[in-house]
Amino acid sequence: MTKYSKTAKGHEEIAERRAGLGLRARRLLILIDGRREPAELARLAGDANIDQTLHALVEGGFIQTASAPVAQAVAAAPVPTQAARSARTASLALAQDFMMNTLRTFHGPYGKLDLVKRIHASSSAEDLRTLVDEWQHSINESRIGRKRADELLARLREVMPA
Repeated sequence: MTKYSKTAKGHEEIAERRAGLGLRARRLLILIDGRREPAELARLAGDANIDQTLHALVEGGFIQTASAPVAQAVAAAPVPTQAARSARTASLALAQDFMMNTLRTFHGPYGKLDLVKRIHASSSAEDLRTLVDEWQHSINESRIGRKRADELLARLREVMPA
């Protein structure tokens, strides 16, 4: 199966947001690491039109196809400091967005506003981790949220920066 890796332009886009990618394309770009297959990327990104989004990212020069050996070499290669910081920042933003969007889904746009503001104000993964228990408790307050709480926590852990 085809795997994708970011190009230099893709890394720059994550760090600087110059191309104005849409939310779906940006989320997918952040998740692309040269090791994940499109099916896994679709699941993580929640993108039903993964093929179209991947095609747009390839056409835009943000990603490229990577064979398995190349993808492993890319994953093993040392990442420049700026690129590493950009990836952490992007992953933090993805985790923050996930937490805020799930709260809005289960409690409406103004429910849990204080928690949403604190999630948005988190400046590091450690700050965000301190809010995960409160977020999980809030999700469990909703009947529908209780049914999906384990799945949502697992998805949050997948996008939470290390």
